[in-house]
Amino acid sequence: MSLLDVEKLETSYRSHGRVLKAVDGVSFRVEKGETVGLVGESGCGKSTLGKTILRLVPSSAGAIRLGGTDIVPLKGGALSPYRRRMQMIFQDPFGSLNPRQTVRTLLETVLKVHGVADRAERRRRAAGMVERVGLSSSALDRFPHEFSGGQRQRIGIARALVLSPELIVCDEPVSALDVSIQAQILNLLVDLKRDLGLSYLFISHDMSVVRYFTDRVMVMYLGQIVESGSYETLWTNPLHPYTRALMAAVPSYDIDRKRTAVALKGELPSAARIPSGCRFRTRCPIAKEVCATEAPALRTLPGGQEVACHFA
Repeated sequence: MSLLDVEKLETSYRSHGRVLKAVDGVSFRVEKGETVGLVGESGCGKSTLGKTILRLVPSSAGAIRLGGTDIVPLKGGALSPYRRRMQMIFQDPFGSLNPRQTVRTLLETVLKVHGVADRAERRRRAAGMVERVGLSSSALDRFPHEFSGGQRQRIGIARALVLSPELIVCDEPVSALDVSIQAQILNLLVDLKRDLGLSYLFISHDMSVVRYFTDRVMVMYLGQIVESGSYETLWTNPLHPYTRALMAAVPSYDIDRKRTAVALKGELPSAARIPSGCRFRTRCPIAKEVCATEAPALRTLPGGQEVACHFA
């Protein structure tokens, strides 16, 4: 059984009388101990998908199964045990921490809300988690503004882990950090995965980071998954034109590797005005008439790679 099984998930908003589908029919699984990458341009629905899975944003349709249980119908006390099993590391290490709370309060509040009533136990777990993410115990009585960006993100990671969850949604956790600090945080996440047996859904727009960090990658465009597979498969044999464009933009140290630049037309369309047929066709260099009338289904190829393109 998969740890997380998402089936035909949809998330919609109403804007000026129109229905905006930020997530449209997404299905995938995350196995225990697996890191799945989710990549795509800003505005494609990556963060909304992550927040929907955690029930921070309501879904419009579909199922979210955690350990075999669909958590979409659950509310209140029935949902709380599942929230403990899933947590999020946010993109912004500055805005995601309450500036009026010390690190101790930030961590202990999470434990108190989720039923850890014993104060001594809360203090013990908060102190242990701070040290596990590479900070000293003296950090507990300091405020967020007293830390650097990388240290704040370590605090955010500690807050996500203090409940001992199984699944962490990492929403671009290093994009706001300097490159040198990014490597430190990624190495920390790798170590935590190994030591604690975590699974990650890793959201990013940086393909180089995804290559280093993930077991499998999903490519998202305008609310839908257009291709998925191992990073090496997508790197060596990208089938969807959008994936080819993303891979062509990744810097390579292999001077012998031939790369062909892929020029995309225009900008990402608005989710309120999704093109008919294949939603990538307005930017696709190989689009034909069928692309305007028929939306390609996401199909599985021999070897497990998935792609949604008429000509792949």
